[in-house]
Amino acid sequence: MSWNELVHLVGQDWMLFGLAFILLFMFLRRTLRVGGFLGFTGVITTCILLAMLTWMQWNRYQVGNSIVHIIITDDPSYRILTPDQEPMFRPAVVTVDNVRYVTDADNEKSKKYLPWRVIAMPK
Repeated sequence: MSWNELVHLVGQDWMLFGLAFILLFMFLRRTLRVGGFLGFTGVITTCILLAMLTWMQWNRYQVGNSIVHIIITDDPSYRILTPDQEPMFRPAVVTVDNVRYVTDADNEKSKKYLPWRVIAMPK
């Protein structure tokens, strides 16, 4: 995965990551300074929040890789749909600025979709 693809993958979630790290810093400081229930629970729940956000990004990355693999191998048991539920007749993977996009090769005016945005439906 390139840096450009990572930026598209994280999308707007970078703000949630930043907020979670700020919260973790605040709760760590409170725990080290005062201790108590609020500090410990804050540190634990913020770590859980960071783990959930990381897990969500990892799943999005794995889904994108699976869909790209389905398209590259031209697997006949799957049909690729756009986010609007319209079928792609000849899906192809196009790389622009080190970011992989999925587009319909039959349609010249086809939009480019990020791999985790399209849907792979079994036939």
